[in-house]
Amino acid sequence: MLTRAGALGLVLVVGLSAGCGHPATREECSLILDKSAELKLREQEVSDPAVIEERLKSFRETRGDELLEKCVGRNITKRAISCVERADSAAAVDRCLY
Repeated sequence: MLTRAGALGLVLVVGLSAGCGHPATREECSLILDKSAELKLREQEVSDPAVIEERLKSFRETRGDELLEKCVGRNITKRAISCVERADSAAAVDRCLY
């Protein structure tokens, strides 16, 4: 499961993204959190889509609102969002946001 430290680190990275951009929307933050969490699960060899969806749902219910509130409004670029969409590892998602 996604660790608290990993999730908080992700939100902080979004907040530190440099360059021109716009305030991150709730939808963009959801994309970032979901993509990162899914890739972390896959790295833990969780590959069943139903299991991934159930764990993402649980994560959203327990920590989602808190993490989204820390992310929404932070500076983000379209380039970073596009990069997140293409990322194939949790580390790649992190690199997109630096």
